[in-house]
Amino acid sequence: MLAEEVSALRMVPLSLLFEPYPRMVRELSKELGKDVDVVIEGENERIDRTVLEALKEPLLHLVRNAIDHGFETRAARVAARKSPRGVLLLTARTEGDHLVLRVSDDGAGLAPAQLREVAVRRGELDEAAARQLSDAQVIDLIFASGFTSREAVTDLSGRGVGLDVVRTKLVSVGGEVTVDSTQGEGATFEVRVPISLAVAPVLFIKAGDETLCLQAANVVSALLVESGQYTEVASKPALRVGDEVLPFSTLGALLFGAGERPPATGELVLVLRGRGHQAALAVDRVLEERVQAILPLKGLLTRYTYLSGATVLTDGGLALVLSAAHLVATVHGRELKLGATLARPTGERRQRVLVVDDSPLTRELLVSLLEAVGYQIAQATDGADALRVLEREPVDLVVTDLEMPDVDGLELTRRLKAHPSLKALPVVIVTTRGSEADRRRGMEAGADGYVTKGDLVRQDLVDVVGRLLS
Repeated sequence: MLAEEVSALRMVPLSLLFEPYPRMVRELSKELGKDVDVVIEGENERIDRTVLEALKEPLLHLVRNAIDHGFETRAARVAARKSPRGVLLLTARTEGDHLVLRVSDDGAGLAPAQLREVAVRRGELDEAAARQLSDAQVIDLIFASGFTSREAVTDLSGRGVGLDVVRTKLVSVGGEVTVDSTQGEGATFEVRVPISLAVAPVLFIKAGDETLCLQAANVVSALLVESGQYTEVASKPALRVGDEVLPFSTLGALLFGAGERPPATGELVLVLRGRGHQAALAVDRVLEERVQAILPLKGLLTRYTYLSGATVLTDGGLALVLSAAHLVATVHGRELKLGATLARPTGERRQRVLVVDDSPLTRELLVSLLEAVGYQIAQATDGADALRVLEREPVDLVVTDLEMPDVDGLELTRRLKAHPSLKALPVVIVTTRGSEADRRRGMEAGADGYVTKGDLVRQDLVDVVGRLLS
C-alpha cells in the first residue's frame, strides 16, 4: 500500500541521532574535569524521521545533565571506591511498535531526601505528603512542571533542570520518559517512543475561534450552499448533494451547544463520511491541508468519542482531531451531542476549581477532565471575567489560559497573588507555550503550576491540580 511505502521511506537509522555523542561527551567531560567513557548500542535500529527529530533535544539534555550533574569528579569516584572513569551508556532496542532508549550513568544518582526537602520548601508538598511518597514517587517529581526553579537548581546542583520540558517534547510524539536511580550508584533515564507515527493528511478548519482538524480521508467534498439545496427529512435540516439527501448540522451545534438551524445560501459545508454514512456539516472556514502525525489520546480523554486524536503544531500548540465517524453519527441522531455526554456530578460539597479560557472547546475539555475526577467547576471566559466570578463565589484553585483578550493569564495571576484575601489561592497556567522562558514568566508571576496543552493528552493537569489541592 502507498501509506506503507511512505512510512518505510520515513524510517532512518539511530546512528544519525547518536553520531555526535562520542566527541561531545569527550569534550564536555574534559571541560568539567571528569573522566567519562561513552558506550553506544543499538545504533542500527530504525525509527520514524519525525520521532528522531523530536528525540534530539531530550537526548542532548539528558546526556549533558548526566555528565554535568550525574558523574562525580575522578577524586570523588576514587574516594567512593568506584572506577576513576565513569561510563555513560546509550542503548536502544525495539520492543513491539516502540523504541526504548536508555541513558544510563554510574554516577552519584538522585537523592530522594534532598528532593523531598526542596519540594516542601517550594510548597509543592507539605511535610506529611512528602513523607508518604515512596522514593520512586519523589524522584518522579523532577518531571513536574515548574519544579526546576532557580532555588531547586541551586540546591540540587542543577539535577532535573528542564526535565519537564524533556517530558513535554516526548509526549508531543506519543512518548514518555521515566527514571530509575540508586543513590551513589547512578541513574537510568528510559525513553519510550513509537517507532513510527500515524501520519495522515489532515484538514485544518475553523469553527468560531477554534482551530480543529479532520482527517482528510473522511472529507468527501466541500461546497457552498446554493438556493434550492435545502430540504427537510423528518422535520430536521437536510441538503441535496448530487443524487443524495444528507442530514445537515453545524459544527457549532455539535460541539458548542449552538442551536440547530437550516443552512444559509453561500455557507461553507463539508460532506463527511463515517460508519457507512454521510452527513453535511457547516464550518466557518477551511484553512489548509497538511500531512501531520496524529497522536492517540490517553487517560480520561479517551472517553470523548468526538475526538480521534491530537496533532502538535509547529508552534508547540495542540490541535484536536475530530472523529468524523462520531460527527456523522451525531448528525444522523445515533450519538448524543457533546454537551449531553458530559456528566455533571452532584452531591456533597467538593473542592471547587475556576476554569478560565477564552476558547469554548478547550474550556469544555478542561471542565470535563476536572469534573471527571470529582471537582466542582466554575467557568470564566477571560481574566476580567474570572475576577468578577471570584468576587461573588469562593473557589479552591484557578486554572487559567495564558493568552486571552482583556486580562490575560499572567496579569490575572499577578492580580490574584497581590490580592490580600486571594493571594493564597493556587493558580495553574495551561497554555500552548511550552518554552522554558514562558514557564519562567508564569512562575515569576506567581503561578503554582504550569501545564502545556500538549500535556493534556497525558493528564498532567489532573495530577498538578490534585497535588496542589491535596
